[in-house]
Amino acid sequence: MTEVTITHRVAGAFSRIFGYSGSTITVTATAAHRPRDVAIVLDYSGSMNNESDLWNNESYLGTENNSSNNSDPLFPEFGPYKQTYSPLAKLQCTSSDPRVGKCNISQSANGVSAMVNDFYKNNRGAAAAAAFTPAAGGITNLLSGGDQYFNVLGSLTTPAKNWKEITGSAAVGFTGYVAFNGYTEGPGYWGKTFFIWPPQLAAASDWRKKYFMLPGGVSPSFGGVCNDNRALWDSTGHWNDPAGKYVINYKKILKWIKAAPSPFPTQLRAGRILFYSSIPADVPASAYDHTQPNSAIANADQRFWKEYIDFTIGVWRDPMGNIQHPGNPSCSYGPDFTCGSATDGAGVQITGPDANDPLGRSYVAALDNPLRPRHRLWFGPMTMIQYMLDTGLLPGTAHDVSMVAAKLGVQGALQDIQNNHPNDMVSLIMFSRPNYTGEASEAGEFNEAVVDLGRDYSGMIDALWFPPNSSTADVRPWDANGLATPRAHGDYTGNTATGYGLRVAYNQLSGSSALRSAGAGGWGRKNAQKMVILETDGMANTATNAASTNSGAYNSYYNIRASDAFTASGGSASQDALDVATRICALDSDTAGLPGFSTPRKTAKIHTLAFGSVFESTAEGAEPASAVSFLQQMSTIGATTFPASASDPTNGYKWCIGNLSQRQSKLQTAFSTIMDSDISVILVK
Repeated sequence: MTEVTITHRVAGAFSRIFGYSGSTITVTATAAHRPRDVAIVLDYSGSMNNESDLWNNESYLGTENNSSNNSDPLFPEFGPYKQTYSPLAKLQCTSSDPRVGKCNISQSANGVSAMVNDFYKNNRGAAAAAAFTPAAGGITNLLSGGDQYFNVLGSLTTPAKNWKEITGSAAVGFTGYVAFNGYTEGPGYWGKTFFIWPPQLAAASDWRKKYFMLPGGVSPSFGGVCNDNRALWDSTGHWNDPAGKYVINYKKILKWIKAAPSPFPTQLRAGRILFYSSIPADVPASAYDHTQPNSAIANADQRFWKEYIDFTIGVWRDPMGNIQHPGNPSCSYGPDFTCGSATDGAGVQITGPDANDPLGRSYVAALDNPLRPRHRLWFGPMTMIQYMLDTGLLPGTAHDVSMVAAKLGVQGALQDIQNNHPNDMVSLIMFSRPNYTGEASEAGEFNEAVVDLGRDYSGMIDALWFPPNSSTADVRPWDANGLATPRAHGDYTGNTATGYGLRVAYNQLSGSSALRSAGAGGWGRKNAQKMVILETDGMANTATNAASTNSGAYNSYYNIRASDAFTASGGSASQDALDVATRICALDSDTAGLPGFSTPRKTAKIHTLAFGSVFESTAEGAEPASAVSFLQQMSTIGATTFPASASDPTNGYKWCIGNLSQRQSKLQTAFSTIMDSDISVILVK
């Protein structure tokens, strides 16, 4: 509040004739900043972590889509991975296109530290001890640890793609690998794999027979070891899904994972989350049935490892019941590739069951030659962190390329609001896909505001990094607190429910006592100006069916409390978000739907901020233009402006693009500019 007093002496030219020397006039005016209720709505959808992925799977990347995003110079170049032999392997990113991120899972990129450094193996409260360490120095790009691939007979440089090339003739039997170890270890943080082709001859060492079984009974009484390549691969050499084809032998794979050299610690924690407290010996018998939901596994350690094994094999079953495969946004480590050719599928052959080799031993055919796995079947820190990225399990403290820049920018903005806008109250809202009624609990998150409307700035900053209720005890990945971890959601389904995030904002701005009693908002002040700041990296793709309760101005709300039922809608997700924005900005006397928060003298406003590579000038396809149009429509409803480009002299600051440090700085500047320029002053006296 500011008070100004002006005193002015007036000397009249003719007043002295009548005995007056003049007069003094004093005027006092008192003005105050109108308090604001501000809802900060942040996009935490699955696409917000794409830049850290090992593989690119986004349409806006155009010609750069379906390519490696791995920036680490340590990667296998032995056997089928030899670049000059298998040009389709492509295990390292070579693009300098600004649309393409640089994966920082195993090495720092774009000024963001490597995520392998974000995980620990110590007990809670003990001195920090890094969870992951790279392979020994003797293991390099050209020389693996453990088992070595054979070359073509008579060659020192050309890898063999089948055992006929090893022996020189299908009439000469393959005698197996010398001093067989049962694993091949990669450089850096690749970990180890049991996959090698051709497999070792003896049944006890043949990875197909050891780690996979043919179906044939009720778990765990299976039909026997996998002795038929057609169970694992289809006729084109692509990996099959388990149901009706094979059964994963989790017990033996877990034993192999724990055996030296093991790339994993005995326990794993990060960001106040205990991901696992031990590597189990097995999973429940019922979990061998791959059609069963993973949520049925009660033990958190067993569930974590069962899901990680499935993901690394390339057959992870998501909470919606669908199986996700490599080479998709939901499994971003690249599809299998053709060995020894630049033509996809060239030379692939799959036959079965095993027949007798020339020495009379049961074995694969001499020319059998499946596609080769890029990251599939490599068990190590790289695929474990990618598993967390794609399934929505990453800790909030991880240096995920996009998210860490956004969080640091918002953190700076919150500190600025705290220092410079004492009359304002703020709510922190994150959105991805909510947990819709009837869905598995892990299918969604952020059903309510992370921090209710108020001035709890330390709580808001803490909530950017840690799950709730985790300051005194670890949370587990799938408990209620773990599911509320501040991270991008899994990319296995539509999860940009922008309209839902705006519904949460409406309830935060409302003054409804019903919301307050439900712990779902209702702290809005009737005379405060209302403002929403929406940050997003793209388009809405999930609409919401939710009822509403019209209890008059400032007391109405959407029925999205914990006790309410609401579902995903098949309608337009963009229109759903625009409809909710229209309700927020409607007059408080509006009778067309829920009353809004505008009056003829104070308009509710919505500011939109673009964040991420989809808004870069080089982005291709229809998505960038659609995203800009969506933000412009939203801003028009919200009585603000979102410009057509970052070069706009007035509002270009709303394009938070560029490298990571630029995005962070621009996001903080954008929040500060909005908060400083949108101050409403009212005259009190």
